[in-house]
Amino acid sequence: MISLRRAKPEPRVVSRVRQTLQRLGYNELVDFDYEIAVPYGRQRLWADMVLFESGVPIVLVEAEGEETERAMQAGFEEARLKAIGLNPEDPVPIIWVAAGNRDRCYRAVAPDKRAGVRYEPMGERPETLLRPERLTKLIGDYLQRQNAELALEVRYRQEFHANFQKLSGNDHECCREIIAAIQGAKPRTTKPLRQLLETLQVGKPDFILARAFRWLMRRYFRPLASGRGDPVRRYGRFFTPSEVIRPMVEAIDPKPHESVLDFACGSGGFLLHTAEHLLKHHEASPSEIAAKLFGYDWDETCVGITQTVLSLALAVPAGRLNIRQGDGLQLPQQEWGEGSFDVVLSNPPAGDLPEDFSDALDGDRTLQSLPRLYEVAFLVQAVRMAKEGGRIGIIVPHGILANEQLKPLRKWLLERVKVYAIVTLPRGLFPFTPSKMSAVVMQKFKPRRLYSVRMMETERQNFERQLRKALQVRN
Repeated sequence: MISLRRAKPEPRVVSRVRQTLQRLGYNELVDFDYEIAVPYGRQRLWADMVLFESGVPIVLVEAEGEETERAMQAGFEEARLKAIGLNPEDPVPIIWVAAGNRDRCYRAVAPDKRAGVRYEPMGERPETLLRPERLTKLIGDYLQRQNAELALEVRYRQEFHANFQKLSGNDHECCREIIAAIQGAKPRTTKPLRQLLETLQVGKPDFILARAFRWLMRRYFRPLASGRGDPVRRYGRFFTPSEVIRPMVEAIDPKPHESVLDFACGSGGFLLHTAEHLLKHHEASPSEIAAKLFGYDWDETCVGITQTVLSLALAVPAGRLNIRQGDGLQLPQQEWGEGSFDVVLSNPPAGDLPEDFSDALDGDRTLQSLPRLYEVAFLVQAVRMAKEGGRIGIIVPHGILANEQLKPLRKWLLERVKVYAIVTLPRGLFPFTPSKMSAVVMQKFKPRRLYSVRMMETERQNFERQLRKALQVRN
C-alpha cells in the first residue's frame, strides 16, 4: 500500500544523487529537478527527483533513508507508481531507487495485457547507466515515441558530446577552439575536433542539427569560478533554454516581412527559433528569413556560435547573416536609429553594468538616477529600438517588476508600451544564477485607457505548456 502522505526525501541521499548527476554533466534545476508533482486521482504524489530531456521525464529517482532490502523494495513500488502516474500513456523508462548508499536501477519493458507495465532490474550502477551517451541508447525508442525530432536531436547531441569530451582545456577554451575551427582560423585540428566538424557539414537547412549544436555550446555559458572575476558572472551571460524561447516566439508571431533584433544574442536561441517559426508557420524561404534577422553580441565567440547555429538551420553562409560583434546598448549609429525593428526578442544580461559598457540611460533625466544595471539599460534599449507598434519579448529579473528603486523605470515604460503578459519562470531554470526571472510580452504604443495584464507564475513540471498558455495574447 502506497501512503499518500507527502514525505520529504532523505537529504543525504538526495545530495548523493545530485552529485552523481552533476558529475555526469547534468545541470541542476534544468536537466533534473526535485519534488515533482505526480497526478494520482484527485490527489498528488511527489517524485523525489526527475531527470528530464527537453521537458520529457526520462529517469525518476526515489530516495529512501534506510539502507535495507525492505526499503529498496518499498522505494521501487513507490517509484513505479509515480513513473506511471507521471506519464500514463508511456511510463518513464528508467527508475533509480537510492536507499542510503545502495542503488538499484530498473528499466520499463514492453507491457503485456495481464501484467501491465513491468520494470526489470538492471545490473549496472547509475554512474554507468546514466552516462549521457549510454542513456540515449537505452531510451532511444521512448524518445522516438515522445518526439521523433527530439530523438534525432539527442543523437546529434551525444555525438557532439563524445567528441567534445576528448578535447583538451576547460569548457570555454574548447568552445572557442570549435568556433575558431569552423571559421577557418585554426588550420590544424585534432581528430575529435575533425569528427565534430564533419557532423556539421550538411549543406542543407537542418534545424535539428542547429538545436543540437546550440545545446553543446551551452557549456560556454557555465561559470568557471565563483565571484565577479569570472567572465560569465561579470557580464551576466547565461544560457536560455529552448522551452522558454519557443512559447515567447509563438506569442510574438514574427512575420516574413518584419525585421527581428536580438541585441544580446548569446547562443542565438531567439533568432534560431524565430527562423524555425517563420519557415514552419509562414512558409518563408531561408534566404528571406536570413535577411530579416539581426543579432549583436559583445563577445566574438557568441557571435561565432550564433552564426554557426543559423548557418546550420538555414544553409546560409555566415558572411551573409546579419550577426555582428558590438555593444547592444549602442548599435552602430550609421546603421540603426531608434524605432528600427518590428520585433525585439532577447534575454539580455542581468547584474551590475560594467564601466566599460555604454550607458543606454544617457539623455533621459527620468532614467539617469536609476541603478546602473544591465536589465534596466537593455529594457530601455528594447523599447527604443522597436518601431511604433512593434512587439517586444524580453526576459528580465523578477525584481525589476517590484523593486521600489525601479519605480521610475516602470512609470517610463508604461507611458510607452502596452504590457500583455508577465510570466514568472521557475527559479533555477537559468543555470548558475539564483535570480527569479520573468518573461514579458509587450507592444510599443501609448495606451489610451486602462487595461488588464495577464500575470502568472509557472512550475517546473509541464513548464513549456504553462508558459505557452500564459502568453496566448492578442497583438
